[in-house]
Amino acid sequence: MKIAVATDGEGGLDAVVATDFGRADTFTFVEVEGGAIGTVETVANDACRVAQGAGMAAADQMMREGVDAVVAGHFGPHAEEMFGEEGIIIVLMPKVMAKDAVERYLKVA
Repeated sequence: MKIAVATDGEGGLDAVVATDFGRADTFTFVEVEGGAIGTVETVANDACRVAQGAGMAAADQMMREGVDAVVAGHFGPHAEEMFGEEGIIIVLMPKVMAKDAVERYLKVA
């Protein structure tokens, strides 16, 4: 399973989950193997500085990465619709550390 966490800054699992998915500074991609956190990679959010449509552009980036779930504090309606159409799980979990968000999600997944 591959989880993308919208994060503020480049702290990876130590970064705070971004309030706004489309405007997050970075995305922390977490590979989950056997119910445990495996490989972690942090990449820039290419869409965070666009004038309009940041959520849709960021959602496109997630689909290219092949994620199964996305974590953020808030998602816009277009990103929600795109994820719903692709069967990507949306997880609302603002203002916690990325590692805590992933661990909490894994407990209920």
